[in-house]
Amino acid sequence: MMDTDSTPEPGNQPTAGPTATPPTADTSESDLASTRGLERDVRAATRTGRYALATALCAAIVSSVVSAGSAVYVSRNELARNESVAVAQEVRENQQRIYADLMTGVTGFLEGLGTLKGALTENPPDPEAVQAAITVIRDKGGAAIRAVHMVLLVGSAQLLPALDKFTYPYESFFRVHLNPFDFRHFGGAGDVTDPDGLFPDRPGLLTEIDRMVEVSGEFVGDFLVRAREDLGTG
Repeated sequence: MMDTDSTPEPGNQPTAGPTATPPTADTSESDLASTRGLERDVRAATRTGRYALATALCAAIVSSVVSAGSAVYVSRNELARNESVAVAQEVRENQQRIYADLMTGVTGFLEGLGTLKGALTENPPDPEAVQAAITVIRDKGGAAIRAVHMVLLVGSAQLLPALDKFTYPYESFFRVHLNPFDFRHFGGAGDVTDPDGLFPDRPGLLTEIDRMVEVSGEFVGDFLVRAREDLGTG
């Protein structure tokens, strides 16, 4: 029969397993510091990521603004160039038209001089034909001078000497020669000094007509050269 009160022998006692070492204060502080360091690293990484994203966004915005500004600048410059070209083209076309009008006016004036010369050289001259020729030459001369004034508005300074070669002799022809002749012979009732219509003073006027024709021809040649240079076609 087994003795339940007997004490077990020392060699027969069960061996206890290894016991866990209770945490110490140093271990807890080390873990806490490690955790805090990790949090700092995470926050730092997050801030760095945000900064990088913000920098990238700023760079993209600046780049887009610069690109847009550059495009606007180019567009404005191109528009300005196109407008300048259009204006220059319009001015050139107006110059061509006005220069052509002047040539037409001077040509008509020369035709009027020829008509008056023909009427004066008739023997005897027909007073009505002479008077009609004077009326025509006034109209055609007026058209020529109006064209000269338009050229003065749109032409370059290099055209002035050529225009002067026409305007001064033109003014002298009418003031000194044609107007007095017209007044003497067709000044109105009671003022006619040549009742027979023989125009004894016609040789002097014929001489001035020939001089005016010569001057006008020289003007046309000189003006054409200068006008072509002014238009860039010479």
